[in-house]
Order: sequence, then C-alpha cells, then structure tokens
Amino acid sequence: MSRLGSEGEDIIGRWSEEKLDLLAKYLKAYSVIMNEQKKSWLRAYYYIDAFAGSVRPRAKEDEQRYIDGSPVRALQTEPQFDGYWFVDVSPRRVERVQRLRAEFPNRVIDVHQGNCNKVLCNEIVPQLPYSSKKRAFVFLDPYGLQVDWETVKELANTRTCDIFVNFSVMGVTRRLPRDQNPEPEAIEQLSKVMGSTNWITEIYQEPRGIQQELFGNPTEPTSSRDTIQAEWLASLYTQQLQSLFRHVSKPVLMRNSTNSVLYALSLASHNQTAIKITNEIFNRYEKLRNMGK
Repeated sequence: MSRLGSEGEDIIGRWSEEKLDLLAKYLKAYSVIMNEQKKSWLRAYYYIDAFAGSVRPRAKEDEQRYIDGSPVRALQTEPQFDGYWFVDVSPRRVERVQRLRAEFPNRVIDVHQGNCNKVLCNEIVPQLPYSSKKRAFVFLDPYGLQVDWETVKELANTRTCDIFVNFSVMGVTRRLPRDQNPEPEAIEQLSKVMGSTNWITEIYQEPRGIQQELFGNPTEPTSSRDTIQAEWLASLYTQQLQSLFRHVSKPVLMRNSTNSVLYALSLASHNQTAIKITNEIFNRYEKLRNMGK
C-alpha cells in the first residue's frame, strides 16, 4: 500500500510510474485495434479500473511532481473508449474519481463504490455477455491481495474481457513464514486469491528438490528458509491464468529501488495478437531497464 500525502493522495515510487507507462502503451495499441473492429462487428469497447482511486499520485522522489494515474491515462487514450467504469471501495477515492467527469466532459464515465469483486461480478460482468458484441479491458491493480480468483474466473468466462493484472508477489511472500507452516487463515486467503494452495503444501513438506528451488541456499539446513523466488511465484500465477484464458503474456517483474520484486504484471486474453503486443512492450521495457543498471 502506498503512503499518503498531506492532501490524502497516494505517493508512489518509480516502479509504479513504470507500470503506468506500460499500461498507457498497451491501452493505445488496444484502442486503435478495437476502434478498427467497430467498422465491422464490434458494437462498443470499455475500460474498467477496479482500483481507480489513485487519480493523480505524487512522485516519491519529488513530492511536488504529480503523475497521471490509471484513470487519467485511460481517459487520455485516443481513440477513446465507448465508456469507462471506475471502481473503488473508498468514498474519498470515489469522490476524487467523480471529479474527472468535469475534466473529461465528453467521456462516458460510470463510477461504482464498493468491493471490486462484488461490483465486477454482480454489476459489470452481466453487461458484457459474449452475445453483446462488446469488449472490455480490465485493469486489476490491487494494493495487496484484494482480487479473488473467482472474480478472475468470472471475467475469463465472459470471453469478452482482457485483464491486465498486477499480481502482488510481496503480498504472498509476507504470508509465508520462513520458520514454520503458515497459519490456516493465511492459506485460506492465498487460496482465495490464487485458486489453489497445493503448492504451499509442497514447499513446506518437501525436504529437498522443490524446496532447494524456492528457498535460500541449498547447503543450509531445511528448517532455515529464505524468501521464495519471486520469478517462481509470478510463473505460478501465470500458469493459473492459463487455465482460464487462451493466451497469457509473460509476467514482467516490477521492482522497487532496492531491486526487490513487489508485483508481477501480465496480460490475460482470449486473443493471441493482444499477447504479442504485450510481450513486445514488456521486452522493450526490460531491455531499457537492464541498460539502465
């Protein structure tokens, strides 16, 4: 969770800016393609933001500098979407999103306050059946582990939604202690978020093999656990997505200033072209990031 400034706005690090830049690049490509499809079969396409309250966060390294958050980036995208559905659980954040209507008067903006899982499944998904000839891009950028696997499944089942999901690797590792088995409540929460916890049983029961792969130095005693490899967790979540969507991009790891992995960003779609575009954007980003090291 990002910290808040004096006006209650989020203060975000460099990795969050990079994530927003990746989002903007993909939205541009997506909107150009979908707008072209409107000439033939497509009736409308929408942008859905399940955690929309961070409208204009401040930069961590320079708090005088405001950054356009995901709702603003979507509203600025040309060609424009036919509609925008913004969701947030916080009344204060929702109020901030509501103000965007005055700033973008020619955009069709629909704002929902509530738990994103309930709003998406009960209010938004029913408006996007496959027969509707509508499509939607869904940005799932939780502060932690707020997106239920059942919600991801509902979005996948529509066959009309692409999801750009920022999976909290940090949120998972924090619930897996190094020196004892996780609490039942932690396992229940991880199951709710990831759809399966068989892998937890494996990493805590296997004395060798998989444990060496996931935890620290294999020469250390098995009771001494280091952090799970972020790459493995990101890959695990991606594999889960592949059970629901026909095509899933490779995950790109979002790192903080100390190079620790916080999130894994990936696109899940029923369209192969979408994944090709995403992987190209991710590859360029990683190449530039590696050059900057």
